[in-house]
Amino acid sequence: MNANGIDDDQVTTSMIGCIDDTSEEEQFNYVARGWRGKIKEINKKYSKPRLKTTPLVRAALLALRIYLIMLVIILIYKFYTLVR
Repeated sequence: MNANGIDDDQVTTSMIGCIDDTSEEEQFNYVARGWRGKIKEINKKYSKPRLKTTPLVRAALLALRIYLIMLVIILIYKFYTLVR
């Protein structure tokens, strides 16, 4: 439900339904603009963390982020060497 009391699926359906006579690219752009607005709203809502974190938790999260980046780099490297 959004602020107007309308279900989000109904909004998406109505967005798609009202543009049947336009091209697929225009339909995609119209729907994408609506989704971008929703994403911006969600990002704004959760931009500030609501929980207090200790320095140890922040350090652990940083270590996990670095570990994940390294895994992605290794995965890309392995894919590149197999394809080449």
